[in-house]
Amino acid sequence: MTRPTARKSSLAGTNPIAPAHAGPPPATPTVQTEGPAVSAATTADSGRRSAGKKYPHKVSFYQDPQDTARVRGAILYTMTTEGNRNLWQFVNRAVMAEVERLEAKYNDGRPFPSVGAREIPQGGAAAAREEHQ
Repeated sequence: MTRPTARKSSLAGTNPIAPAHAGPPPATPTVQTEGPAVSAATTADSGRRSAGKKYPHKVSFYQDPQDTARVRGAILYTMTTEGNRNLWQFVNRAVMAEVERLEAKYNDGRPFPSVGAREIPQGGAAAAREEHQ
């Protein structure tokens, strides 16, 4: 007895995230918070992902344990009012707000040219300790 041929789904090849129509993306308004302006694209999900990747690129850094505890406290006690659901979202929003501030100050608001991994000076725990002191 032979097995029947599998039917192809009508959803095959579609993307649930990308719109079906081709057109310019909607403008992203600026959300004013205390401190520098942060675009809605940065605050919406802050999860810009490369095509075909399930998770965003991981970045790690050294931080004093007391500072880390303060960050966690800030997230926990403001998550309902500020919308940060987890550590990576909080850190990503803060970092991107600073990047946008630097671009506005030093590059007429345009993004700086991309720089690959290992193309900037590498520092370790010792460098981080020296900078913190």
